Amino acid sequence: MAACVLIAIMVNGCGSARVSLMNFMPKFSADQSVYEGKGVYLMNFQNQASDTSIWDYFSPDHKFCYGTETFIHNYFWYSFQASLVKAGMLVSKADNPDPFAPAMWLTLRSITDEQSVVDLTVQLKGITVFVERYVISEPPLLGYRRNPDNLEKRAYKMTNRLIEAILSDPGFKKIFI
Repeated sequence: MAACVLIAIMVNGCGSARVSLMNFMPKFSADQSVYEGKGVYLMNFQNQASDTSIWDYFSPDHKFCYGTETFIHNYFWYSFQASLVKAGMLVSKADNPDPFAPAMWLTLRSITDEQSVVDLTVQLKGITVFVERYVISEPPLLGYRRNPDNLEKRAYKMTNRLIEAILSDPGFKKIFI
């Protein structure tokens, strides 16, 4: 087991600490009830971020790596699914898609523990109706505050901010109301 961890650290370039992303809980700072009862087809997410591995993303200095037991794009997919359900949406997925619901997917462009850059695409009946880039940034944690517990909380905060930025975007909202 220790050999597997050492190999994972060497392959992924994680220096000193692993930050788990297993405990994500959706949180909104604004009312998202406009989405209540609206259908969405949550398609597969893509990781095209050259600063990640397929399993993890990192701090810019590679002293911390963030991940789960699955691919990093799956972390974002499941975080979006949980958040959209919390907003009251009827989420369908690849194994049982709603052909009439707007289909959306995310492409990860750059992910670190200080900034997330993603492209969101939405289609209606096979026609792309919305494409937008979202950038979410946080200042670096310094000193004693830079520890796995605080970094995990900040990672969830950034994920929630990303999802809320999308849900609050007037162009995205317009598709569903």
